[in-house]
Amino acid sequence: MSQKQKNILLASSSKLFNSLATLLQQSGFKVSKCQDGAQALEIALKTTPEIMVVDTGITVLGADKLVQILRSNNKTDLSSIFFVGPEGEQITGFRHQVDRYISRPFNNEQLLAEVLTYFNRKEKSEQLGQARTEVEGDLKQISLPDLLQIFSLNRKDGVLALAHNKKKGYIHLLEGQVVSARIGRIAAEKAFYRLLLWDYGKFRFTPGNPQTERHIEMPTDQLLMEGMRQNDEMLAQMSTFPAEEKLLELAVPMNHLPKGLRPGTLEIIELIDGETHVSHVVDNSPRSDYEILQVLRALLEKGVLKESRDDNPGSGDDSLLLTSEEIVAIKDFFGEGDALLEETSAKLIILTDEDSQAGAFLQALQGIDEFEPETDFLDGRGTLSLGDIGRLEISDKFHLRLFLLPASEESAPFWRPFCHRLFGVLSLANDTTLQNAENYFFETAHVPVAKYRDLETFNGILPLRRGDRRGVRRLLQYFAVRFTGLENEESLL
Repeated sequence: MSQKQKNILLASSSKLFNSLATLLQQSGFKVSKCQDGAQALEIALKTTPEIMVVDTGITVLGADKLVQILRSNNKTDLSSIFFVGPEGEQITGFRHQVDRYISRPFNNEQLLAEVLTYFNRKEKSEQLGQARTEVEGDLKQISLPDLLQIFSLNRKDGVLALAHNKKKGYIHLLEGQVVSARIGRIAAEKAFYRLLLWDYGKFRFTPGNPQTERHIEMPTDQLLMEGMRQNDEMLAQMSTFPAEEKLLELAVPMNHLPKGLRPGTLEIIELIDGETHVSHVVDNSPRSDYEILQVLRALLEKGVLKESRDDNPGSGDDSLLLTSEEIVAIKDFFGEGDALLEETSAKLIILTDEDSQAGAFLQALQGIDEFEPETDFLDGRGTLSLGDIGRLEISDKFHLRLFLLPASEESAPFWRPFCHRLFGVLSLANDTTLQNAENYFFETAHVPVAKYRDLETFNGILPLRRGDRRGVRRLLQYFAVRFTGLENEESLL
């Protein structure tokens, strides 16, 4: 990090940031503190801090009003604000990719790490913006939205090449504005929105005239906002959308379609010729992935489309969630090699700190024939808390219990008793909130932990989509490797 001392302003009406201030000063930052929103505004206008850490419960001048005033002032508009408040709170004026939101209670060292990461990325961004020759980098160190904002501020011309797993994408820029995007034959906004989902991989920027036709007219800042909005909503609703491997077909003849369907809906219906994979429809419509999935979901709910039952040809082991060999290996592991004909079970723990996470997971399992939710959840009377929420009938002699385990620090005494006959652990967290519990089961109980946020391992698998049989099978095979000692291509994802 640069030797120039960075200025950070902490604003809270309580003693919330006292320990954080000490850590920041020990790390070489210049720290200012204030006790209400009016003081925060006055200090920010005078000193122009590079980061403000604001308690959302600040008094005199509330956080929303404080942000509104700061954003309207040229001196403070570029400052990043780290908001600290209750989980789920919405802050008017919050800017994605610029600001941060940290839920209370928070870890001071973790927040310090966030601050250090922010400054490291900012320095890399400044170096990149000044580059006049070809530059390369890692999307983990600087995100695609950050890159595009740098190029926009510096009015760069050139081609940004991106590599993610085995996929490649390209974004063309003219005077800092995105004019074209492409992944294979997918182009324009549709491709750009997909590229925004690539939060790891490599990039290479080659300056110069992009030599391409303009396919995107929307200003880059609006394009980024719309893309991130659609992607956020799509990921939040993913469990309700049909999986890309699903086969769809019309449930009614074309000449009996409901009247008044929108032209865009008809365009999507026309792509369904007999039994058609969801992925084919998504890839061949020029509309954004989110728009298409919304339409397909609505058509399924209205009975215009139906899912084909024959989306996994063959009735052999390929159709099973776990093979007979894997089941035998699991029973052997638990010392039941002589009781293969007796019915037994193992436990799959679901870690969560939010009911909505577990609810979305349960919704995704609907449509999997082997899944049986607890009766209370079927009739809507269940509340998500400690205990069994359902089971997967793997075979007539073996089933997996789905056991919901709250993973807050207060529930830590419950972890050890539930390690018996443990098949694996699935963490539904999108961040490191549940890391202590994850570490406990991996390091102490010695069982594999699958994390939703582990995109390198589970990209395209988690979060599960509704009825995604292949996704469930791959997830279970990830855990089964512990028992078989064998890794096949699917278990390696």
